[in-house]
Parts: sequence; C-alpha cells; structure tokens
Amino acid sequence: CYHCKLNMKEGDAAVYAEHAGYDKWWHPGCFVCCTCSELLVDMIYFWKNGNLYCGRHYCDSERPRCAGCDELIFSNEYTLAEGQNWHLKHFCCFDCDCVLAGITYITVNDKPVCKSCYMKNYAAV
Repeated sequence: CYHCKLNMKEGDAAVYAEHAGYDKWWHPGCFVCCTCSELLVDMIYFWKNGNLYCGRHYCDSERPRCAGCDELIFSNEYTLAEGQNWHLKHFCCFDCDCVLAGITYITVNDKPVCKSCYMKNYAAV
C-alpha cells in the first residue's frame, strides 16, 4: 500500500489511482487526502507531487483562500494581513466595515480597526 507501506495480500480490495501511475495501490481505507485524511474512495481525487488531495485541499495548494469569505482568491490583487489572505473588499474595519486594504489600521483585541474608529472608540482622550 502506497500510504501505509504494508503489503497488499492476494484477494484484498485495492484502489488504483490512474493519475498516480501503475505502480501505486492503496487499501480502500488508506486512500485519503494527505491534508485532512478524508476518505477519497468514490470521490474526486487529485494527485500532486506524490500526494493525494481532496478537492478543497488541492485547490488550497493552487490558490490562496480568503479569510473573510472562505472562497478561493482567483484575482491577482488581494491582500495579506494578520497572517491571512483576503479579497481586497473583505479585509474591513471590525467596527465600520470600511475596506482596510492598503491603508493603515490598528489591531484591537485581535480585530482590525480603521484609524477613525480607533480614535472614536478606543483611544484615550
């Protein structure tokens, strides 16, 4: 078995993945996504760099995912902030929802806040 490295026994059920090549076989319970361990038997699978992926994790390996909406980002214009990727329109002030991409913001209690809201709601007067 390509995953667990145990020998396949004669008569055992085995899974063959065409995209992986003729020399790779899996026990049905070992045919899983390398990221989340989701069982891929009877599902669409992806083979990349010697690993099996479910659809979600294969796409994550190809494109970034927006922390705001959890959708893939296909645009070449997006922002990386707070250690995550965001569609430009989804990285917003926690208080007023104005877009923060490309402008200065302050983090309050792990939430991004625009300068105006910070001055109005959090700054000591």
